Amino acid sequence: MSSTFGGFNTVVRGLYAQQASLDTVGHNISNANTQGYSRQSVNLVTTSPENLYGLYGNNQKGSGVDVASVTRARDVFIDRQYWAETSTKGASQVSVDYLGRIEGVFQEPSDTGIQTTLDKFWSSLQTLSTNASDNGIRTTVRQRGVELADAIQTAAQQLTNMVTDVNSLIDIKVNKINELSSQISGLNRQIVNIEIGGTDHANDLRDTRDVLVDQLSQLININVREDADGNYAIQSGGIPIVSAAGYQKLATQSKNDPDYGYEIKNVVMQGETNPLVFSGGEIKGLLEMRDAVSSTTSSVNGIKGYLKNLETVSKFLLTEFNDVHKQGLGADNSTGYNFFGNEGTDYNAFTPATNTLGWISELKVNPVLFNTANGLDKIAAKTAINNITIQQSNGASGAAKVTSTYTATTPLTFQVRIATASAGDVNTIEVSTDNGANWSAATEVTPSTTPKTYTLPLPTGTPTTQSVTIQISSNTFNAVGDTYSFSVNQGNAAGNNAVNLSNRLKVDTSSANLGGASLDTYYSSVIGALGVQSQSAQKTTKNQETLINQIKNWRESVSGVSVDEEMTNMIRFQKGYSAAARMITAMDEMFDTLIKSTGVVGR
Repeated sequence: MSSTFGGFNTVVRGLYAQQASLDTVGHNISNANTQGYSRQSVNLVTTSPENLYGLYGNNQKGSGVDVASVTRARDVFIDRQYWAETSTKGASQVSVDYLGRIEGVFQEPSDTGIQTTLDKFWSSLQTLSTNASDNGIRTTVRQRGVELADAIQTAAQQLTNMVTDVNSLIDIKVNKINELSSQISGLNRQIVNIEIGGTDHANDLRDTRDVLVDQLSQLININVREDADGNYAIQSGGIPIVSAAGYQKLATQSKNDPDYGYEIKNVVMQGETNPLVFSGGEIKGLLEMRDAVSSTTSSVNGIKGYLKNLETVSKFLLTEFNDVHKQGLGADNSTGYNFFGNEGTDYNAFTPATNTLGWISELKVNPVLFNTANGLDKIAAKTAINNITIQQSNGASGAAKVTSTYTATTPLTFQVRIATASAGDVNTIEVSTDNGANWSAATEVTPSTTPKTYTLPLPTGTPTTQSVTIQISSNTFNAVGDTYSFSVNQGNAAGNNAVNLSNRLKVDTSSANLGGASLDTYYSSVIGALGVQSQSAQKTTKNQETLINQIKNWRESVSGVSVDEEMTNMIRFQKGYSAAARMITAMDEMFDTLIKSTGVVGR
């Protein structure tokens, strides 16, 4: 026979169980908006039954309910997927941010971008080709060259400043990783201490730990495993970041970039020197955006890659563009001068100094061109010194030559013909400046010489001397009526080398430095690739956001708190509590009858 008070104990257990369930419902509702909180539930089990001994044998009578555990709703597989995709998004988001900043450096398309500056430089050379004797136009060409060099130098400086920003962010992120690792390691110890024996569940501490792991996954790619004692073991970059024994501190190691000499910081294990390689997270994005250079095997281009593009442009201007300029002649007939860089430097045999921006550091307009006395004269706009070409109708007759010095301001073509000749000597000649429509006699220079020298009257304003002196050699084949056609170039007004210079920028595709492209095409392709890379990063980030939101919804469907569901549970457990309380009231009445009425009948 069971104890008289056995039923009372059964009901009291019911009260405690319903109260625990109601308390957990309250805890859930209170944390409905708490980040990382997982819905908790009370797991109720029946207590061990009580044996009843009867006439017909033994029977088991239920003894009530007990709280077996309070557990949280969590799906570890969803968590692992969330951590993996968050790491990918962390890297792509950094790419979006820094590619946007790089686009801001180049400012394309805009009125202040390098492309516009390059177009203005090209346009000034085109103008110079039409009137190279104008010092105002020469000044414009020189200033447009300064603007182009300054634009490239400014862009390079802004990019190197971004490298400094990346280094600072890497320091901050590494400190954050160490902080999170330390906290996760501390929570590992607390959770193990609470759950020792396998009966208790440190639900809230586990939620806190998972929130920290969420944050860590945004910084670096992680691989998380839980051991039998409840410790999280986290690996990243090929090393254990957190384990049951503690956590591994990371540090940054400073060194100089091997190409440009600016400071770069890599992530290492504290006390080690080998850089860690991460496959995801913001750290990976920062390292990639700082150091990546596009190649045949990679389309990724970071700050260093775009610095290399600027260096290629600078090298082209200092070598191939300079080569065209050095082949031309200035207004003072000087030749062999660089337009960009320092005078006297052969940039085809040049090796940039180490720990500098290389070719970019050398890019400037030649200081010689700023000499107030004759700097503008050094701009090589023409290809020949007062050039004159002569064609004769009789190839066997005596050769003609110009014996005067002259400077033409406009192109001129004139003809000379032999008027009288004897014994191979030319006696008199005539000149025409209208293609033979009208002829006038030339004046023989005195004293007479053999061959004779003649002064040709030319139209006012053609050569500045307004006349040219010529000789025709004695020759037995000289005949009356033989003609000589003279073509006079523009002299200092000639801009044929300015045409060559402008073509080198926009038309010529023979550049070895630019891979068989013109400078204009090469730079346009760089900016086009930057735009495509930026759009690709934005697309990846957007796709990751969509995927992560979906995973969050999955996680919420498992772990999230539904207030409506909790209100339903509250009513359910409240009814259970009320019913148990009424049972106690009924049993109290039974005990009252038993105690007060037993044995007093008939008194």
